[in-house]
Amino acid sequence: MFKKFSAYLVGLIFFFPIFFLVSSAIKPTRDIFAIPPKIFFFSLDLNNFQNVFSQINFFPSIIDSFIIAIGSASWTLLITIYSSYHLSRNNFKFKNLFIISIISTRMMPLVSISIPIYFVLSRLNLLDTYMGLILVHSCINLPLAVLLMKSFYDDIPREIDENAFLDGASKFVILHKLILPLSLGGLSVTFILSFIFSWTEFICAVMLSQMKIKTLPVYASLYKTLPSWDAMSVIISISLVPLFVLLLFIQKYIVRGLTLGSVKE
Repeated sequence: MFKKFSAYLVGLIFFFPIFFLVSSAIKPTRDIFAIPPKIFFFSLDLNNFQNVFSQINFFPSIIDSFIIAIGSASWTLLITIYSSYHLSRNNFKFKNLFIISIISTRMMPLVSISIPIYFVLSRLNLLDTYMGLILVHSCINLPLAVLLMKSFYDDIPREIDENAFLDGASKFVILHKLILPLSLGGLSVTFILSFIFSWTEFICAVMLSQMKIKTLPVYASLYKTLPSWDAMSVIISISLVPLFVLLLFIQKYIVRGLTLGSVKE
């Protein structure tokens, strides 16, 4: 009973910011700044959406976000398909240490690497470009994507590879003709989670672009001042819609994939 209550409590804590954001998008301005705050009992007003669509042109930011998210997710998946297969099917010295090092790089705060990344992209003339953000997001996504995809490869019996190899198939053919069709769920989860991270990422997006390219989180932050909280809430609420739709498609794979059983040998 206590564990169940704790799970519900933690879920409510994590869900509350989303609830507060969406409720702010449908509140009149006076209720957003009311003291004490009107969290549950407030007037319903959809004029905020009408005002945003009629007065604010945020569609270029949606296009920028889609280009960067799809590009980084595709590039991440392409690298992950081969690197995670090699990691799953081959044993080598210090393999466990290598896996731990992959996890540790993902735990590194983005703030600690954003400034070095800024100088690197500046030297490469990739600041404020699609390619620059796609490469950065792909590098950030790779550690989790490799371990996640490895966990799906590990669930596929190695006997399939061995029998196909004895029949004369190369590793390239085995991977593309046998293994990938059996791991479509893992490919979908890896792509969508990489897409979601890139779609919602803010720190690198705000430091590496803003003039020519503005992703949706960066554009919404322009309305962070008090009089514009209603507009910011509407824009961010709209940006959450694609994420919820994508999560509906992969919900049955997420819990299994995120357990990352790949660290066990």
